[in-house]
Amino acid sequence: MRVLVFGQTGQLATELCRALPDGVFLGRAEADLADPDACAAAIRKHRPEVVINAAAYTAVDRAESEEELATVINGDSPAAMALAAAEIGAVMIQPSTDYVFDGAGTVPFAADHPTAPLNAY
Repeated sequence: MRVLVFGQTGQLATELCRALPDGVFLGRAEADLADPDACAAAIRKHRPEVVINAAAYTAVDRAESEEELATVINGDSPAAMALAAAEIGAVMIQPSTDYVFDGAGTVPFAADHPTAPLNAY
């Protein structure tokens, strides 16, 4: 199975590298998440069966002052990746954090639970 992973050095990408030694891992030099078109182009170039986005804008506090950049990296680029993956029939996996929810409630969040982020991150 051909797996393309966005990310090389973060916690998730590091573990994926161990689990998927034959995967293709793209760092910033190969696919800048600040450029959604470049991310989509990388998927079209590599034509994987599975795309995993293990990269993100992770500076939670700084996201408040760099909201536009955080939105491109954590929103626009993953959307472009998903569309490119769909074009070639690949599966897209987009891990997330609990930061997309407001923390209210007493039951685990389902995949279709409404998001309600408390900050720009």
